[in-house]
Amino acid sequence: MAAAPEIESLLQSVSRLARLLDEEAVKRRSSIEAVLPQHRSSALNLAHYLGLRCQDVRKLQLELAAHGLSSLGRCEGHVRNTLDWLEVWLSGARPNSEGIRRDYPDAAEAERLLHANTRGLFGPRPRDRHVYIMVTAPEVTEATDKWADSLIGAGANVLRINAAHDSAREWRQIIGTFRGRAQVLGVPVRVVVDLPGPKLRTSIRQEEPGVLHVRRRKDALGRTTHPAILRLVASSAGEDQLPIPLEWLSELQSGDLLRLTEPSGREHRLKVRRVRALGLVATCSHSVYAASGSKLLWERDGAVRAEGAVGLIPDQPRRVILALGDHFLVTESGRPSDSRQFALALEEPALIAAVKPGERVIIDDGRIIAVAEANGKDGLRCRVTSLVKPSVRLRSGKGIAFPDSELVLDALGAADEEALAFALEFADAVGVSFVNSSIDVARVGTRIRAAGKSEFGMILKVETRGALRNLPSILFEALKYDHVGLMIARGDLAIDVGFGRLAEMQEELLWFGEACHLPVVWATQVLETVAHTGLPTRAEVTDAAMSMRAECVMLNKGPYIATANRLLADIIRKMEAHQYKKRALYRPLSLARGGTVSVTPTSV
Repeated sequence: MAAAPEIESLLQSVSRLARLLDEEAVKRRSSIEAVLPQHRSSALNLAHYLGLRCQDVRKLQLELAAHGLSSLGRCEGHVRNTLDWLEVWLSGARPNSEGIRRDYPDAAEAERLLHANTRGLFGPRPRDRHVYIMVTAPEVTEATDKWADSLIGAGANVLRINAAHDSAREWRQIIGTFRGRAQVLGVPVRVVVDLPGPKLRTSIRQEEPGVLHVRRRKDALGRTTHPAILRLVASSAGEDQLPIPLEWLSELQSGDLLRLTEPSGREHRLKVRRVRALGLVATCSHSVYAASGSKLLWERDGAVRAEGAVGLIPDQPRRVILALGDHFLVTESGRPSDSRQFALALEEPALIAAVKPGERVIIDDGRIIAVAEANGKDGLRCRVTSLVKPSVRLRSGKGIAFPDSELVLDALGAADEEALAFALEFADAVGVSFVNSSIDVARVGTRIRAAGKSEFGMILKVETRGALRNLPSILFEALKYDHVGLMIARGDLAIDVGFGRLAEMQEELLWFGEACHLPVVWATQVLETVAHTGLPTRAEVTDAAMSMRAECVMLNKGPYIATANRLLADIIRKMEAHQYKKRALYRPLSLARGGTVSVTPTSV
């Protein structure tokens, strides 16, 4: 009996779509053949997926679903195989595997490839769930055996070292503590070192008299969870260093007390102790302020041994409070010709010159949003248009981004080379920050190969519009290497594409990761309030539940990080009983064409 007209029409539509996908694979043959043999089928499926996402198949999806057939909403990892099966059903043939081609993955093979690539990057699967948990390392003074035990016991699988902070000495100690305790506890763990990347950071060159301010850490009730820690030195060279009389340093002992009189007149008792990684330090249960010449008393066993004063604390960057409508300059020197003006220093004159009036200037991860009004010999003149609160203090060293400007950045600087060399020796994988093109992937990939580290991993952090624009070529380049994953770095990505498009972009990146069978890390501010206070918000719990569609979820750090880790593991376990991934209706994607991503204006 002849097929009903609507069934015949559906069959023609599916067959036409299959031909378009085959044509896309032919166009991308050179990219497919360039990948590793074990990733060849993944590259072929990626080509098919790119071809699919260049079409608008929403009407076809609804018609297929109306007939009880696959709506293509779960086909990311096995696109062409799904179309083959649809043709079989629509043609009235017996539903068996005869006539189904084998040179591209079916659903079972797609799942096998994704799981294998995930285990290759993150290690053995966690005992009670599929999704791994990555946690950012704290400061070295907090990375104790107790910290490691609580974190591993709560379910952490991967430790992330942010190489934008501290040095190899601290990184090595943190890794040693984490791995040592994991070995004792019999839990397999991995370590990832995040490269600093070409993130632009500003500095404040205009100065005022220096004041040392070292904070304690408190919980939600104001109780001290970690004391203020000051390094005792003869000459200050860091933000946590307290200069004391030189002759005291060789005689101070653990248990001694230093009585410090702050500029406000308040007195604090600082307890002296020795820390293996830091040397001689003083701790205080209160936050501490000190200025050059502040009075010091040295006590031992209740008796005063000596009187002295705090040494020279260097001048510090000028204190700057910005409000809505305020103006500031961005210049190479950071020193305006008119001292009444405020300027930020950015030692990238070519980048400053490339910014045009009307383009956004975003500082401190979106806490301050401005617009460029003029660009001339005095520098880039900007006006504040949005703030997270009525006034915001701007500190030196904060990041600055120009999401609307066409900038060219070097993806692998000296700091990145140093961190990469460290990672190759002491870690299991490296996070490649601010990937913008396939060249950035190749730069790191070739260094890994040159080191002979065949098991070493690479996580590509997608956080710029450049990465989104060049996503197809980035993914094909990634498949030339083993043990590769993607990270949705939602913080910087939101700044670059606008908060209004963040949810959309993170969904699409999950789909593309599955299309090439590479694991995805869901990152930035997951259960952030829990990590810092121990208590979640409703929105954070919902976000954590959504995150389990990735293969790994990243937590940051905080005094309650073990609590956050335990909560996340529990949410993931519960959600895995209800769903595995999530699909949606398809519309054409500019990512598939390599086109420009439109931007929603950022609002905070």
